Amino acid sequence: MIRINPAVRLSFGLVILMLSILLLAQALGLTPNVEKKQLAARQQISETLAFQVLLAMSRMDERLLQQMIDNAVMRNPELESAGVRFPTGGYMRYTEDHDKKWLLKESNHSSPEFVEIPLVLSGVNRGALEITYVPLTAGEKSYFGLSNTVFLVLFLCCSAFIGFWFFIKRALHHLDPSSVVPARVRNAMNVLAEGVFILDKREQIVLVNTALTSKLKSDERRLLGRKASALGWKTDDSEKSLPWEKTIATGEKQMDIRLEMPVNKNETKVFRVNAVPILDEKGNNQGVIASFDDVSELEAKNEQLQLLVGKLAAIQGAIEDKNRKLEYLASRDPLTDCYNRRAMRERLDDEFAKAQNSGKDLVCIMLDIDHFKRVNDTYGHGVGDVVIKMVAQVVKEAVRDSDIVARFGGEEFCVVLPNATVEQVKIIAKRCRMTIETQNCGGVKVTSSFGIAALSLGAKSPNDLIHQADEALYNSKQNGRNMVSVWQPSMVIESGPK
Repeated sequence: MIRINPAVRLSFGLVILMLSILLLAQALGLTPNVEKKQLAARQQISETLAFQVLLAMSRMDERLLQQMIDNAVMRNPELESAGVRFPTGGYMRYTEDHDKKWLLKESNHSSPEFVEIPLVLSGVNRGALEITYVPLTAGEKSYFGLSNTVFLVLFLCCSAFIGFWFFIKRALHHLDPSSVVPARVRNAMNVLAEGVFILDKREQIVLVNTALTSKLKSDERRLLGRKASALGWKTDDSEKSLPWEKTIATGEKQMDIRLEMPVNKNETKVFRVNAVPILDEKGNNQGVIASFDDVSELEAKNEQLQLLVGKLAAIQGAIEDKNRKLEYLASRDPLTDCYNRRAMRERLDDEFAKAQNSGKDLVCIMLDIDHFKRVNDTYGHGVGDVVIKMVAQVVKEAVRDSDIVARFGGEEFCVVLPNATVEQVKIIAKRCRMTIETQNCGGVKVTSSFGIAALSLGAKSPNDLIHQADEALYNSKQNGRNMVSVWQPSMVIESGPK
């Protein structure tokens, strides 16, 4: 019958126990699921890219659309290609070789490698976003032809078996009654998990347990008889002396003192040290017993945690910055960089409520470019856009930073001026009118008409304020254009072209 060494049997049993614990942890879902995280990341990338594509399509900016999908493929290693397909089947925009990499048939559903997202804007199907990813297992390493998981299990089994065997063999040796030395205290110290040494009054080491020699990667014979302070300990800047030096000098215990010890060129151990005096029957100090709690791994984890917190803060800041930029773009007219109509109405509602509560006035200007259709018909829409941008710039330079300048639609603008009087706004409007009249946009000159309304003139709601300013604008147009009118109750909008 083959007899197996007890150390081998115990090591084999511990390996089986370790594997059982690992399998149980996997069954309970405690081990990380790399594939699940990868799929979740792909879902987030796909949704973000689809949102960006819809934003570009809402602006009818194909150049921006191409830049978005190109940047997405360039910045995401898992992204192979992307394309935007028309509902009719042709591609609107796509990255290089996307038509060759896209292998998903129309009848098939999306897969982890091929994702198709419908693009619906304002209830209308605008096409589909197609995204091609690398296979989920493409990044998995292999060792000697074995998968990463299989190699990990084999490595754990072999290394754990060898480690358990050496540890148990040494433990059984110390537990063997034949190897017990007369120094009972020494043996008691050796079974402690914490590192311990005992010093005499001259600070020389008279005992050091195996836990400490193992952590310091040294031999007991090299430590005995040496001064403990000569081993190369490093203290914090606030500590000028070592804890056992203070204990020997004062007779008082020192608790939870942080010390570092370089054990080699690439590794430094960190300990929390307690030092307690050894007193004789008369209370005289005969030496020191010091314990060393190894917190190297804990401090390394804390440093990693601090780095992770810093990275998360940076990511959060980047996300907030992107959100601010998106919010800004969503509230602006792309041609003039003025507020769009929706954003202006939100700001107007807030300012109207503030004005009612504070008792201060709120003034609104509606202005319109005279005969703008004639400019477009004669010179083209490109020149018309230049004229619109010129008018917007003139108005923005004439008002305060706190005032709201919005493109109300086409060639019409709306300006909301909180905490201003009608007379002040009338002066501003006349200045804008004269400035616009003198501008030359590529040989084209235009005029503009203005209408002014105010909370103090009887507006009961934001809609009333805009409506009354619009009535005043129509009054300007009916009386020859290129003029400023302040709303009066007698003004009525008559039908007719602007």
